Amino acid sequence: MTGAVPPTIETPKTVIGVGTRELVILGASAIVTILVILMPMGLIIKVGLAALILGSGALLAIGRAPTSGKTFEAYLLDLWKFYTRGRFLQRGAGEVQTPVHEVKLEQPRPRRSDINRIFQAETVKGLVKVTPLPLSWTGFFSVLSLSFLAMLLIWIWTGGMQEFLLRFGIVF
Repeated sequence: MTGAVPPTIETPKTVIGVGTRELVILGASAIVTILVILMPMGLIIKVGLAALILGSGALLAIGRAPTSGKTFEAYLLDLWKFYTRGRFLQRGAGEVQTPVHEVKLEQPRPRRSDINRIFQAETVKGLVKVTPLPLSWTGFFSVLSLSFLAMLLIWIWTGGMQEFLLRFGIVF
């Protein structure tokens, strides 16, 4: 049932195209990343953790839910409200009874093209246009893969690959 919920559209309040919420989240993740870099650990672990923290911060700050356009905290609050609401059983809910005089009208649902048109009409013209990231499992796994790729590149750069090849007798 995609597209049944009207999208939540936020207008950025700064010149660079992002709001103060995004700037605070990105700033906090940058400070935590700097603290991780200053910790006494191995370089590979430092780079991996720094990429993971900075990527997660960017995903939480700029990411929006693909179907409704809500931020992470709004989406999490909706889930929490849904699972904590009161439940009750209704008598006769399993039986299908439709009165003859009642005619069911299907509610109009916005199409995907309408939602995209609404998003394009409501964007604020700034110096930099920031497109929202998909706040889903694909975004999370892409952050994980980028941090793994950064760790692999640092391992190769610090001589790990050369040591690995020397172990098998391959010399360049």
